[in-house]
Amino acid sequence: MLAVLGYLVADVGVRALPPRLADAIARAVARLVFAFQPPARPALEANLSRLTGVSRAGRRALARRAFEQFAVSFVDFLRLGRLDPGTLAGSVEVRGGQHLEQARRGGRGVILLSAHLGNWEWGAAFLAAQGTPLHVVARPHANRWVEAFFSRRRRDRGVGVLPLRPLWARASEALRRGEWVALMGDRTVRGGSSVCAWAAALARRTGAVVLPAVMLRVAPGRYVACFEPPLDAGAPVAGRYRDAIAAYVRRHPEQWFAFEPLPEGLA
Repeated sequence: MLAVLGYLVADVGVRALPPRLADAIARAVARLVFAFQPPARPALEANLSRLTGVSRAGRRALARRAFEQFAVSFVDFLRLGRLDPGTLAGSVEVRGGQHLEQARRGGRGVILLSAHLGNWEWGAAFLAAQGTPLHVVARPHANRWVEAFFSRRRRDRGVGVLPLRPLWARASEALRRGEWVALMGDRTVRGGSSVCAWAAALARRTGAVVLPAVMLRVAPGRYVACFEPPLDAGAPVAGRYRDAIAAYVRRHPEQWFAFEPLPEGLA
């Protein structure tokens, strides 16, 4: 119940406090959590070392900033419930829009292959507000009340959630209907295999296109949606997703929330 209470208090605070104060409190809480050295901290620092090559001191500073950015991104997620579609659309700049339109015009399902970079929840809400039939694959929270909290927020923005079991069948059905399924390529699936390999197999089975994309925070309440050229079924495991996402990570390492060991394709 403490976890549920914490989320509810945060939600009320974000609604009641001025945005700058809410962001400042979020950063302060993140710094406190970082100081207590949770398991996510060494995992993040190790991942930053693999993909950025920064020094030990640099990794620590980047990891602390990432904890702060993660807290602010969560606060922005809570704010989504109060944004009308026009305000949401006006908060996002699109880069690589031609790649987005290419995927839309293809007449096939789309596997949106993203990463825990910036604010993926904001990105999903942005696409859904444009009429994209989008389903996200999200690992359920250990607390069922907290999971219900997140699922309700996503549904309110028009974003569907696919259960992990039976994920393959549900994802395949959605893609064959011409809908979109969002996956995180910097995570592993059950058994330790890479999400990239899973996405490639799903694309081969359904004929879906794979679209790499991230949503980066550029200012308070402002984001940029970045879309890369669509990939064929074999490209994710051949390294093209890794190359695209690694470039964003190197430019914005403080917005990469890689709190778990990387899958083999990204390590």
